[in-house]
Order: sequence, then C-alpha cells, then structure tokens
Amino acid sequence: MLTLVRQFFGRRKPVDDDQLLRLFWNRAELKREFAKLQRERERMTDQLRAQESLVLRSQQRLDQLEGLLADPARAANAAVFFQLRGIWAYGKRRLTRLARDLSFRQQEREGQREAGRFEEHRQAALSAIEHRLLPLEERRTQLESELMAVRARRFERTGFWNYFTRRRLDAQQANLVFARKSVDEQIERYERARSEKLKEKVAVPEVIGVEGKRLVNLSVIALAQELLLVFRDQDVAAQARDASLHQVGEASYGTIQACRDLSQKIEGVLRKVEGMDELAGRVRRRAEYLRMVASYRRDTDTSPAPESLMSIPVELTADGDPRPVKGGREVQVNVLAEEYWDIYSVLLN
Repeated sequence: MLTLVRQFFGRRKPVDDDQLLRLFWNRAELKREFAKLQRERERMTDQLRAQESLVLRSQQRLDQLEGLLADPARAANAAVFFQLRGIWAYGKRRLTRLARDLSFRQQEREGQREAGRFEEHRQAALSAIEHRLLPLEERRTQLESELMAVRARRFERTGFWNYFTRRRLDAQQANLVFARKSVDEQIERYERARSEKLKEKVAVPEVIGVEGKRLVNLSVIALAQELLLVFRDQDVAAQARDASLHQVGEASYGTIQACRDLSQKIEGVLRKVEGMDELAGRVRRRAEYLRMVASYRRDTDTSPAPESLMSIPVELTADGDPRPVKGGREVQVNVLAEEYWDIYSVLLN
C-alpha cells in the first residue's frame, strides 16, 4: 500500500512543478505588462497636462485679443500688427518655395551628372573588356583551326610505320586542347565581367552635395535681400521684423488714422512685390554676385559667413559679371545676422 501511494505521488510531482513554473512565468509576464501600462499612463498624463497648458495659453491669448478688439484704437494697432506678421510670413513662404524648387532641380542635375559619369566609366570598362576579348577570341579561332588541322593529319597517318608521327601529333593535339581550354576560361571570365558591368545601375545621390547646397542657399539669400530692398519702402521690412519678435499686446503704431495709412502703404508695397516680373532675373543676378563675394568659415559649411554679407548693393550691373553699379547706393542690412524672414529655418544645412 505504501508503495502504491509513493508511486502515485511520485507521478504527480512533475505535474505540480510544471504548474508552479507556468504560474511563475505568467506572474512575471503580468508584472511586465502592468509596468508597461503604468509607463503608458504616465506618458498620456504628461501629454494631457501639456495639452491643457496649451489650451490655457491659447485661451489667454484669445482673451487678450478680445480685449484689444474692444478698443477701436488698439484694434487698429492689432490689425496692422497682424498685417506685418503676414508680410513676414509672406517673405518666409517665398524663400521656402524657392529653396524647395531649387533643391529639386539641383538634385535632378546632380543625378544626371552622376548618371553621366557612371555611364562614361562603364563604357570605358566595357571598352577595356572588349579590348582584352578581341585578341583572345582571335587566338581561340586560331587554336581551333590548328586543332582541326592536327586531327586531320592524325587521321591520315595510319599504319605501324607512322606510329611515332601519331604520337607527335597526339602530343600537339593535347597541347592545343589545353591552350584552347585556357583561352576559353579567360574569355568566360571577361564575358562574365562584361555581363556584371552591364547589370550595374547608377546610384543616384539622395542628398545634395555641399556645392549644390551652397548654390541653393545663395539664391535664397539673394531673394531675401531683394524682398528687403522692396519692403524697406515705408520701413515695412523693419516693422515686420519687429512684429515677428513681439506680441500683439505690445503693438503701437499710432492713432486709428495712422494705422489705416500704414495699412494702405503695406498693401501697396505687397502689390508692388507681387507685380515684379523681373524679380526672378534680379534674384539670379544677385545670386551670381553673392557667389563671388560670399566666404565660408569651413569647407563643409553650406551657408556663408554673415560677416561677408554686411551690406546690400541696391543695383547690380546688367552685363557680364554682376557688380555693384558704380556710385550706387548700398543698404547696410545683413539679412543673415538679423535673420530676416526666418532665413536660417529655410537654408539647407
């Protein structure tokens, strides 16, 4: 009886151990899932607090704006403020669009140049392979001709008196077969190299090189300078920059009539910019000029040093290399140092 009991419990013991092991692993898995859910809860709580703070700040700005609009004079100043902010945003949009378009074109040009270089190198490699193949194929044709001649002579040499002649011809045939096999192996290697070279594809660069980025950035800086030259009329450019650095509650442009006059002047200057058909040509000429005068602190820099662009020539020569017109005016504004139109957020790094 005791033996039966021991055998019974002896059979149950491994099963109990397996169950305990599974319970242990299940508990560990549940603890990991619980810790993961706790971290997710904390993350979502932080996001909720950040969103609540954002909503609170937005509500405060809305309340402030409602207070401004309740006063006609302050409302007029606020309207001019946002109009100037719009001018600032307009300049940034123009720079962003130009940078995007030029980047796409530059990448296309660099891809075409890379494809041209790749095809040139591939054709040179294929020519070198063909140059090696031609004499080998001629050599193989010659060996096959000689081998056929030796075999024909060997076939004609019958009788015991031609025994030594047949041995000599057999040796020649073996040498020719060995030489042809060696030539066939070389031809096979070159044909395989030619096949692999034909299968190669050009690796188009995914990013623009340093020189390409410099060209794009100089065009963006040229546009920024041209916009500043136009918007400096009625001091719009400086006031737009000032508006970008302050809040609407700090806006102060004078009386209601003064704000209306300023608003009309801003609209007039904006229409002038949008109606400039020659703006693209002016930007292109100015970018060429900047390419001659801009300097870089390091070879890897894509944006010029601000100190190399301290002033803006108002007019450039129309013929040959662009130069400042002799005796022409210069505007002492550095669009890089003063970050006009948020230019550094547009320039390619």
